[in-house]
Amino acid sequence: MAESISVKEVTTKRDLRAWLKVPYTVFKNDPFWVAMPDILEREQISRKHNPFFTSGEGAFFVAYRGSEPVGRISAQINHRYLAQHHDETGHFGFFDCIDDKKVAEALVGAAKDWLRDRGMKRMTGPFCLSINEECGLLVSGFETTPSILTRHSRPWIGPLLETCGLNKSMDLFAYRTSPAASVPQIDRLARLARETSRITIRQFDMARYAHDVRIVFDIFNDAWRDNWGFVPFSDAEIKAMITQTRPIMRGKFGRIIEVDGIPSAMMVALPDLNRSIAPFKGRLLPFNWLKLIHAVWSDRWKSARIPLLGIRQNLRRTALAPAILSLLVSEFMQLGRDYDLDWVEFSWILETNEPMVKLAELAAGPPSKVFRIYEVPV
Repeated sequence: MAESISVKEVTTKRDLRAWLKVPYTVFKNDPFWVAMPDILEREQISRKHNPFFTSGEGAFFVAYRGSEPVGRISAQINHRYLAQHHDETGHFGFFDCIDDKKVAEALVGAAKDWLRDRGMKRMTGPFCLSINEECGLLVSGFETTPSILTRHSRPWIGPLLETCGLNKSMDLFAYRTSPAASVPQIDRLARLARETSRITIRQFDMARYAHDVRIVFDIFNDAWRDNWGFVPFSDAEIKAMITQTRPIMRGKFGRIIEVDGIPSAMMVALPDLNRSIAPFKGRLLPFNWLKLIHAVWSDRWKSARIPLLGIRQNLRRTALAPAILSLLVSEFMQLGRDYDLDWVEFSWILETNEPMVKLAELAAGPPSKVFRIYEVPV
């Protein structure tokens, strides 16, 4: 007799342990999955630690087959999103599931019910927990490890969502390229930007790191304001970002471009910590935290991700824009050569963002990974 499927909301420490156990079941024997340290997994859904909960609410569900946890999902309402878009849309995230249609249906049903009970008419995701955190379900590029702050998946998980009635809403692209590669068109435009007296570029000033991060997000909130699904970074999210990234950042990982003395474009790179934490199997204790500190201190990286690159709206359609964006890309390609990186990843780029898609494909060719946002009425 087949074991029954049940879904339980995470409310106790025992439930939380089951939540943390699910990925180890789903990704068992997957050589490309990187287990996040349990302490970070806990904090990401913690109402005390994640700034999402200053303006959002959510619930977390675990599916059991008999007594074994075999899937998980979150359901959340981002009130900052609703204030921006006014479309009665809630979100789901953290969807990890064994290859079992009944388990997937039970999880999706629990998320939809929770959102419907709170007045939502549509569900999109995955977002973990907002569009400004990890988002999208990997649907292409399973054969490589995920970069920092992106999620891995199994090939069957997307089709399971589709069998539950979810449809594609938007694809997000990730591009990987070797910094050793030279792109003459980008190099030429970057050279023109350096020769233009109106444009200056600088690294982050680590003595004023918080100040420079705020400049970055001021540019971001302007540059992205008309993008699909946009939600501006809140002050609480910015403060958390400053605290979380400061230990691993160096001034050379950030660039701010000024046009006529006004901060107008930026790019941020993050060293790919996933290579360092992959052997930890989700555990920092007793000694892995020392290994992580040593990795950060030694500053010897083999890959990096560029999660933020943007230019203010007033410059986007000017003749300066291609040169500015090429200058940013050129700067970090050079940084990659200085580190002798195996690859640099640009992600995520909306499939509808034609200028950035063209620039990324010029530098890296076709997307190396595709992450999909799904939607469904509730």
